[in-house]
Amino acid sequence: MTTPVATSLFVFRGLDILLPPPLSPGLAPCLPSGQDYLGDHSYPCRDRACRALRLPPLPTGAEAILPPAFEDWRALPFRQALSELEEDEAARAAKGLALLNWREVSKFCGSCGTALVEDPAEGYAVGARRCPACSRIYYPRISPAVIVLVEREGKILLAHNASFPAGRFGLIAGFVEAGEGLEETCRRELREEASIEVEDLRYVSSQPWPFPDSLMLAFRARWKAGEPRPDGVEITELRWGSPDDLPAIPPPGSVARRLIDAYLAEQGAGA
Repeated sequence: MTTPVATSLFVFRGLDILLPPPLSPGLAPCLPSGQDYLGDHSYPCRDRACRALRLPPLPTGAEAILPPAFEDWRALPFRQALSELEEDEAARAAKGLALLNWREVSKFCGSCGTALVEDPAEGYAVGARRCPACSRIYYPRISPAVIVLVEREGKILLAHNASFPAGRFGLIAGFVEAGEGLEETCRRELREEASIEVEDLRYVSSQPWPFPDSLMLAFRARWKAGEPRPDGVEITELRWGSPDDLPAIPPPGSVARRLIDAYLAEQGAGA
């Protein structure tokens, strides 16, 4: 079930997003000055002017109390919010978080070390920054990554990543390396992390994933050869899952879950 949020303001603290109360006009009254935020960025997204703020992190051991301007708002893990927000709002929020993340790592010119400034003249590239000394332009960083659903005789390959909660399984994924095409990355990741070969590799869809700056590119493929064997580093366990015998899988909101749900729908099953 989606949560309607009529807002142009997206507020983050740590890995949480703050959502306004029901029937809120969206913009909290009496906002503190920009100096009170760790990050503050305005940007257009889907024909709407938006603003993303990042609150300073809580001191270690401090009670999670919100500033007065947001005391009626609800803190929610952003990954969970992606499944609760309406699609357009989730996209606007994701863009805001990605731009806040970009600003944190794009403070100085990598060529001459001068502090960067905003470059609104670029226009076509929201978030672009410019070096006032050498005029080099820096664009928001996007790190492409692939994720692959592999099918074999009515089952799909599921992987437990070392970073996952106990008992949760997802799909094989990995970042695109320099000089690689997307298909090559898919085959390399499956070979490295699961020791299998695939065929009939085909693109499905994509999803921005601002943790901190990924673009997930989703594929499906059919198993060709090899018995799954985890690499023991990133992947600790692999198994073939059938529609009626699935372990815990990624929650709604991620492209991994969309791939799995689409497979289950084709099989006439539901997660």
